[in-house]
Amino acid sequence: MIVPNLLRTLMRKDVALKSKLLLLTGLVYLVSPVDFLPDVLVGIGWLDDLVIVPLLGWLSYRSLPDNVQREVIQDDPGKQSGSRRLFVYLGILAIVVIAVAVIGGMDTSLEPASIPAAD
Repeated sequence: MIVPNLLRTLMRKDVALKSKLLLLTGLVYLVSPVDFLPDVLVGIGWLDDLVIVPLLGWLSYRSLPDNVQREVIQDDPGKQSGSRRLFVYLGILAIVVIAVAVIGGMDTSLEPASIPAAD
């Protein structure tokens, strides 16, 4: 899969700093609570993540040297099957989403917070 291979390029010495910074910027933007469109707007708030993160990943990939690009996209048939790998990644994603929900709280109600009356 391309994403894990692209993440491995962060540790390579033959990859330019520009490519690493683009990829890291995308990852930080993905987990950052600061967005161009707030995630409170369900559906619409996730659109910026769905556009910006893959765009930065693609720009990072395009800035890689040609030989590294070929290594990123090559598929090793000796590795575990794609469907099993997909379930592993989905499991990790589910754990991260649940952890963020528990730590950050899921209070996204649109009601104003109650302010105690002044005495």
